[in-house]
Order: sequence, then structure tokens, then C-alpha cells
Amino acid sequence: MHPGFTKRIKSVSLVLATGFTLPSTALAAGPTDQVYSARDFLPVRSEGHRFTSTPYGETAVILNVANKVQNHGIKHAISSRGLYIPNKSENRVIQRYDFTFPTACGGQTFSYYEGRNFSALGYHNNGKVVFDLLTGGSPYSAPRLWGPYDQVINDPAPMQLVVSDGQESGFGLARASFVVGKVTEMSQPKVSEYGKIYSESVYTASRCAALNSTGKILVQK
Repeated sequence: MHPGFTKRIKSVSLVLATGFTLPSTALAAGPTDQVYSARDFLPVRSEGHRFTSTPYGETAVILNVANKVQNHGIKHAISSRGLYIPNKSENRVIQRYDFTFPTACGGQTFSYYEGRNFSALGYHNNGKVVFDLLTGGSPYSAPRLWGPYDQVINDPAPMQLVVSDGQESGFGLARASFVVGKVTEMSQPKVSEYGKIYSESVYTASRCAALNSTGKILVQK
């Protein structure tokens, strides 16, 4: 691979087709004809990953909530349209699990998304979904906002293609550039607002230590 070589990946999306449907407004594609450096768009380093701002939430807590949503949620098969997701899941069926936590755990509604080498957690808030990519996408993917492919569904925020230099990113002697992913381009106040909403909802839902097979509280912290 020649130095400076960059590989563009196509943006892909999913339409939330059945069951717990979202408002019909689409996520705006935004300009994608420019390539940006990870140094500029992902300046915050944490746990070996880069983020667009200080990460919201602890990995273990987020994964715990995602696990509950997957185990107790209503399952739907949806097509790959409507969201920006890694191209590994392009044109493939993605499973979505919708679950509303018991009132004692905050009563929030989450969706868990699962595809080939891909998973994400989404928190529903007044018609919008704060979307946190858990696995897939790039070496920078991690279950903590904000990073590559993290976004807000039904909010017309543009997505920008971001690349990084291999040596600069700690990948040894690799001289080639590689695609980090598509990053939501929003103002810092807006990022902070959605991040705060997301982190608070996740921590509230995590108070349920265990749920029985019907999704009711079995043990509460």
C-alpha cells in the first residue's frame, strides 16, 4: 500500500421498519466529499481509543445495559438503511431489540442493534435516538460516546469521513493511512447535551442488577 493511500468506504443506513418504529425524519447525510484527520476530529484519548469529546459513561455499565436490552427486548429484523454503520453490515439484515426498563429502573427505552461484526446501543429521547457504537467500524470504536459512527438518529447532523495515519496512531511501522469512520459533526454544546442525557439514562437503567424472563425486576441495586 502506498504512503498516503486512503480507502473510502460507503456510508450505509438502516430503516427502522417494523415494531417500535421511529419518526420518519431521516438522518441528514451532510457533505462527505472532504476527508478530515483523526487528529482534528478525535482529539480525546481514553482507554486506547479516540473520541470527539470526553467519553460519556463507563464501558462495563454500558455493556451491562446493552446485554439486558438484548436479553429482554422485542426482536425485529431490519434492513440496512437509515443509519451510518460500518460497511461490514452493508445490505445485510440487522437485528434490533427494543426494551423499556421497569419504572423503578427509570422507565427508559433502549434499542440494541446487532449485525455481522457490529453492535450498538441506542437510547430513545423525545423522538431521537442517541446511538453508541459498541463494536465494529475501526480501531477507534468503543462503547463510550463520542467516537466514529456515534450519532443521533433523527437529528440532521452531517457526518464527515475521517482518516488517520498509521504511525501517528501507534500502529508501528505502518505508513499507510486508514479510514477511522464517519464522525458526527455537531457543536460542542449539543454533543455535551446528548452525552449527558445518554450517560444519565444508562446509569439509571444499570440500577437493575437482574431481570427475570419477563423483564421485571428480580434484583435491584
